[in-house]
Amino acid sequence: MSGEEPGKFRLVIGLTGLKAAGKDEFARYLVQRGFTARSCSDEIREEAVLRGQEQPMTRDLIEIGNWGRETSGDVAYWAKRVLVTLATQGHELVVVNGLRHPDEATGLAAIAGPTFNLVGITAPTLERAHRLLSRARLGDPTSLEDFIRLDDTDRGLGQPWFGQQVDRTLALVPWDNLYCNRGTLADYHAWIDSWIEQHLV
Repeated sequence: MSGEEPGKFRLVIGLTGLKAAGKDEFARYLVQRGFTARSCSDEIREEAVLRGQEQPMTRDLIEIGNWGRETSGDVAYWAKRVLVTLATQGHELVVVNGLRHPDEATGLAAIAGPTFNLVGITAPTLERAHRLLSRARLGDPTSLEDFIRLDDTDRGLGQPWFGQQVDRTLALVPWDNLYCNRGTLADYHAWIDSWIEQHLV
């Protein structure tokens, strides 16, 4: 990404968080306020389609995600691809959803400069498990035990240096950018509104 790109952005939000904590809702809500949202998973899914995997399973996406980080030698590979895509399209208010490694956050910060803010969303484990199991998407876990295993992987348990490390990424989030999504949807939206009013100048 060229050196002049950061000047195109007014606000870049790097969004990290635990499985089914509410990251997608954060992104959807900001789209209604004029932001453009794109996730690392969007880039990975496009890569999967190029490989002939029209409906990739979660484990396929994890493998492709790790492949991109390892073969490029850059853990921020997918996050940077998202930001390049959004910059090329001329967007000024953007959400890069699905950061899962601290290097992705620091890599975006290096590109976007002072326009970058890292936001983290958490929620209690059983609430997150219930949300994910209830939505029943293709490839999602179908039991609490399966969810726990996926959650452990996502958080970084037993993962290589280029793998998913959400716990370490959340550790980089400033306290006032961190939200525990255990209340109502109205509560969540109110917090997002308040946060945006403070950061969008």
